[in-house]
Amino acid sequence: MKRVLITLALAAVSLLCARAQSMDSLIEKYAYQKSAVTVTMPEQILKKMARRDNNDLLRKLTEIKIISISGSDGNCLRDRFLEDARRLTARYEVLFSVSNAGRWVSAYIDGHCREAITLSSDDEAVTLLYMKGDIDDDMQDALLSNKIRIK
Repeated sequence: MKRVLITLALAAVSLLCARAQSMDSLIEKYAYQKSAVTVTMPEQILKKMARRDNNDLLRKLTEIKIISISGSDGNCLRDRFLEDARRLTARYEVLFSVSNAGRWVSAYIDGHCREAITLSSDDEAVTLLYMKGDIDDDMQDALLSNKIRIK
């Protein structure tokens, strides 16, 4: 019985690590490409920005990572990044997805409301915004009302 519980606990921890590593590995894979732009903001920076801007939403986050790959449709690097980003977001629940005139944006949230991802694409780039922290109802409402934007 103890072995089963230990095995289950280790499996749960490894799943959490795999999810975090997936975002990190995605950034590592593409960050140094010529058409890539990355931004990483740790909790200390987010707290300072939240105080400066009096922003309650930022106070709830512990990490933000953004990666954008520029290039038009058919660009191999952009297409591979989009495929990898979709593979990453497949593990999350869809919060919403909107498309219009060749542009689209989708938001995803994990089952524990600790991580959210916004993935968008237009004629110029594919952009992924990853947020970690307390993704509560207020944060989800901000995502739904497009108060948290990419670009």
